[in-house]
Amino acid sequence: MKTSSCKAKGRKAQQAIRDKLLLEFSLEEGDIESRSMGSAGVDLLFSPLARKKIPISVEAKKTRKTPARAEVEQSRANAYLNSLPVVVWSPHGTGPGKELMLCDFDDFIKWYKKLNV
Repeated sequence: MKTSSCKAKGRKAQQAIRDKLLLEFSLEEGDIESRSMGSAGVDLLFSPLARKKIPISVEAKKTRKTPARAEVEQSRANAYLNSLPVVVWSPHGTGPGKELMLCDFDDFIKWYKKLNV
C-alpha cells in the first residue's frame, strides 16, 4: 500500500474518532481537532473544555496488526498532563463504530482514582 493511502486511511480513522467524541460528549466543532499525519504529539488536539469533559489523550491507529506496548508507550509519551493515554484502534476491514481502546492498566487505575477522589 502506498504511503499516501496509509496516511489517508489513518486520517479518516482520526476524523471518525473525533466526530464520535464531539457527538457523544456534546462538544462543538473545533473543540477536538484532528492533527495532520506525521505531526509530533497527540493525534487529536483537545480544547480546554474537551480535556475537562474527556480527560484522555488519543493515539489513533487503523492497522491490520493489533496495537501493542509500543503504541501504548507512544500514547503515553505524547499525552496531555493528567490525562489517560489511550490507543484507539480501528481494526482493518471495520467501519466507524467498531473501534477498540487500549491503555496501560496501571495508568487506568491512577487516572480513575484521580477522577473519583
